[in-house]
Amino acid sequence: MKVLIIMGGFFPGQKFGGPPVSVDNFCSLLKDECDCFIVTSNHDMDNNNVYPNIHSGWNDRGNCKVLYLSDKEYRYKKFEAVIKEISPDIIYLQGLFQYCVIPCLRLAKKYNISVMLAPRGELCSGAFKKKYKKIPYIVFLRTFNLLKNVHFQSTSDEESEAIQKILAVDKERVHFMTNIPSIPKDRNIYVDKKEGEARLIFISRIVPKKNLHMALNYLHNVKGKVTFDIYGSLEDEQYWSECRKKIAGLPENIKVEYKGSISHDEVHDTFKRYDAFLFPTLSENFGHVIAEALMVGCPVIISDQTPWTDVNNIEGGWSIALENPKEFIEAIQIIVNANCEQEKIYKKHILNYIEKKLNLTELKELYYNGFENAVVERR
Repeated sequence: MKVLIIMGGFFPGQKFGGPPVSVDNFCSLLKDECDCFIVTSNHDMDNNNVYPNIHSGWNDRGNCKVLYLSDKEYRYKKFEAVIKEISPDIIYLQGLFQYCVIPCLRLAKKYNISVMLAPRGELCSGAFKKKYKKIPYIVFLRTFNLLKNVHFQSTSDEESEAIQKILAVDKERVHFMTNIPSIPKDRNIYVDKKEGEARLIFISRIVPKKNLHMALNYLHNVKGKVTFDIYGSLEDEQYWSECRKKIAGLPENIKVEYKGSISHDEVHDTFKRYDAFLFPTLSENFGHVIAEALMVGCPVIISDQTPWTDVNNIEGGWSIALENPKEFIEAIQIIVNANCEQEKIYKKHILNYIEKKLNLTELKELYYNGFENAVVERR
């Protein structure tokens, strides 16, 4: 099956959030069943510099081939040329409100190509705001019959309901396919934990939604020696300035350092070096970074605004309501107080949990069947 993925941003970009991770993991999981072609921008978000180490034409990444386009090329005409070149069985779109959606839906209709569209949480209650802009857009899609026969990927019950209600889509065309986690090269556990000390990590974009400033607040009341390393792109300078003020006011036993951005390929190995992932996010449709921590056995202290609330059922996992800061502090203190043996137990429990929760064989079959059904229906 040939899958054409057209999206606003992909690796090596670092500012496009979860969709590049979802797509890259999709290509890796189904690389034996699908030939994946990605058409995307040749620069990062809010940055006009062309990525280094890419070339014109198709770039082979092993699990997919990527065509990087300039802003002038990223248009209907070029999309049509690619469709004629590779003759895809299906077009896989990331997000409903992206620039490429209308041109791609028009082309899919013109060439009778199946479409799988993943809204990526854009229709969920937390994200579906400024309706005065979005409703006319949806009315346009429906008026010109561009959503007819389009299939949709949902990653939660809320998203399935939103797709059916807002887009007036039959439930038979909504496929529940949870996001695919990044697979680490190895899952060997190495622990050098000292009782009374802890190495905590935060990996995410530095924006208010990820709630870094609250994580810093929790550390004020933690006893013991704590190192808290922050990784991620600085996307909101004013917010980062506020966080820096909080860092300056922390007690001497808390050492905080901003480590800059890291590539997606470095995330698993980075998590392995830490005793826990502190991430009181305001909202995550999936939370790839949480899955990446869990996949290498890193304990997590996260908010309850993610799909990972059942991590509370195991030792080494905490999913806490944001209105309960005391519980966050208690969870951090448990990690600090743990010795080497206890930390090993936490990590083993985390690995057992994620292995049972995400059965990759079943997930591969689920995705392939969903895409195959969309393709067969259009034939």
